[in-house]
Order: sequence, then C-alpha cells, then structure tokens
Amino acid sequence: MSKEYTIGRHRLLLPIDHALDGYQSTWRRYDTALAYIAQVVLQKHPKTSAIDIGANVGDSAALIQQHQDVPTLCVEGNPEYLEYLEHNAAIIGNVEIEECFVGNDGTIVNFGEMQSQGGTSSIVNALNPDGLFLTETKSLATILQAHPTFQTSKLLKIDTDRFDFVIIQDSIRLIHQLKPVIYFEYDISFKPDGAKEGFDTLRILIENGYEKFIVYDNFGNYLISLSSQNNAQIVDLNAYLLSNRFKSGTPAVYYFDICAFCHEDTDLFDRIRYIETDQSPA
Repeated sequence: MSKEYTIGRHRLLLPIDHALDGYQSTWRRYDTALAYIAQVVLQKHPKTSAIDIGANVGDSAALIQQHQDVPTLCVEGNPEYLEYLEHNAAIIGNVEIEECFVGNDGTIVNFGEMQSQGGTSSIVNALNPDGLFLTETKSLATILQAHPTFQTSKLLKIDTDRFDFVIIQDSIRLIHQLKPVIYFEYDISFKPDGAKEGFDTLRILIENGYEKFIVYDNFGNYLISLSSQNNAQIVDLNAYLLSNRFKSGTPAVYYFDICAFCHEDTDLFDRIRYIETDQSPA
C-alpha cells in the first residue's frame, strides 16, 4: 500500500509505513534544511548538479529541486524503495538513478539481511556473501564514471544509516577534487568507536580544505556553527550525543545533520548561517 505526500512543489508517492509525514507533522523543521541549502548553492553555482546518496524514495531530490530545477543523481540500492524512487523521479524530473549501494567496489550486499523500517534502511548486517538476492557496492568514483553529468557537482547529500562516515573517508580524493557542499548524517551510535569515527571524518574533511560547518539536531533545528579550529566544541558535541544515546535513558537527540563548506564556499556558509540566526518572526 502507498500514500501521497507533498514535498516542496512535488506530490510524491511513499510506502504506507514511511514515517516522513508523521515526523513532519510533529517536528515542522524535520528534514527541511536541504531545500534552502540547495537554493543558496544554486544561486552561486547555477549550472551545477547534485548527488543524493541514500536517495530513499526521492524525498531529498524533491527538496533539492524545491526552488528550481537542477540535475540530481539519486543513488539507492534498496529494492523496497526503488519502485517509489522511479515513480517519484518521473514526477520531479531532471533525475538520474543509480541502483546500488555506495562502498568499496565489489563488496557483496545480501538483500535478505537488510533492515528496513519506517522509511529508512540499513545494510549493517547485509555485508556478507551468503544467501540469495546479492548485489555489489560501488565507489562514488565508479558511479560518477557512469554518470558524467555529475562529475562537477557542487552539492553532495549523504544519508545511509551507518555508512556516511565511511563513504566520506573512502571518497575523500574525489571530494577534494569536487569540493562540494556536503550535507550528511552525523550518527555515532552504530559502532562502539562511533565518536572517534565521526571526529576523524571531520578531521579528514578539514585536512582537505573544509573550513566551516553548520550543525542541526535530528529534528532539523539549527544548533551551532563551527570552524575548522573548533576541536573542543566538536568533542563537546560528541559527548552530548554519547550522553543522549547511552547514558540519559530515552534520548532527546539521536544524531546531528552537518553541512560542510570548503574554503571556496565559506560565503555560502555565511548566507545559510544568516538565514538560521535571523531573529525575525517565522
């Protein structure tokens, strides 16, 4: 069964158990920041394109194209979402689809071990060679070879429920070359050393020219802005997440979303931070 839901200027089809509409009815800013981030990026880079890793049913593509059309590459490997993604891509337009998971070239994913619930999916337990319905992961570099339109993209969105840090670290040469604005999920709860992995990911981005970061809580609220010199604040944010997830009982905040800006695009950071800190009534 399915349901319809409007995102920006597009009426999309969602699985009946998809949680997005319910979340947004409770938390109005949930999963909305990407729309105006994309708008600001496109004002500076009007002829660019966007890459959406973990495209799900196309909801992020609709956000990216909420204010104007832009070629968008949707990368999604979960067969439960692909039918919806293909349907919604036709509605949104300007969308190419790569049916795969992102990882090291040739790693095997077993669909039978995949976890899907409420509009999210995880392949944490699916990376093994046993069982039926197998597919291989592809690196971002390999994917872009097949989609040359996106080899100069200035916006990269990643939301893969567990693999955001790995994808960024494995793709860092390409990221260094493209220097896109990166919007990704910062969730340290998937591994015992998740806080270190998250910190290392930010460090690697900083080493490759990323200077400014905007942090949102998992409800979409602006939390804080950071510079590449704010190591202590990054440690504090990790400590806050660790306390929420593992010490306080029922978590108040589960993860962050982070938007990262390279040296050349710190003006975009300034514009988005101004939007977020504007004290005018909503």
